[in-house]
Amino acid sequence: MGKTTRSSVVMVLVMTPIYARLELMATETFVVQSALSPEDAFVRVVDLLRVSEWDPGVRSPRLIGGEPGCVGASYEVSVMGFDGGPTTATYELTAVDAPRSFTMVGSHPDFRADDTVTVEPAANGCRVTYDAGLVLLGDRPPLSEAQLDEAFTAIVAVPQKGLTSFLNP
Repeated sequence: MGKTTRSSVVMVLVMTPIYARLELMATETFVVQSALSPEDAFVRVVDLLRVSEWDPGVRSPRLIGGEPGCVGASYEVSVMGFDGGPTTATYELTAVDAPRSFTMVGSHPDFRADDTVTVEPAANGCRVTYDAGLVLLGDRPPLSEAQLDEAFTAIVAVPQKGLTSFLNP
C-alpha cells in the first residue's frame, strides 16, 4: 500500500547579511494508495486536529490560530524530541489547494519541518504523496548527517504506516 520513493540528507548553506551557517536537511517521500475519493482523503488529512490518528509520534494537537484546513491555521502539538522526551512544536498550514495539496511548516528551536501532501485521483480512489523535509537548526545540531538520515527514515515510517491505515478505513 505505501512505498518510500526517495530519501536524502543534504547540507544547506544558509546565508544572511550577518553570517552563514550549514544546516542539515533530510527529505523523504512516500505514496499511499486509498480507495477513498480524492476529496474525502484530502479532508481527512488536512484536518491537523486528527494528525495523532495517523501519526502516533504527534500527540495532543490543538488549534491555536486560524480556521482548520485553511492557510494560516496553526496547531500546537507534542512530538518526541531528539533527547527522547516530549517537546512542543507549532505547525502552520502555509498553502492549501483543496482538494489537491497542502503544505505545512513545523517550527521548533531545534528543527523546521516542511511537509507537502498531494492528493491525486487514481483508478480505484486516490494516490496520496507525502513529501517530508526536516532541517536541523542551531550551531550544534543534536544529530550528525548519518544519524539524521537514519533517524528520519525511521521517523517517516511511522506516519507512512499510519496514513495507510487512516486512508483505508
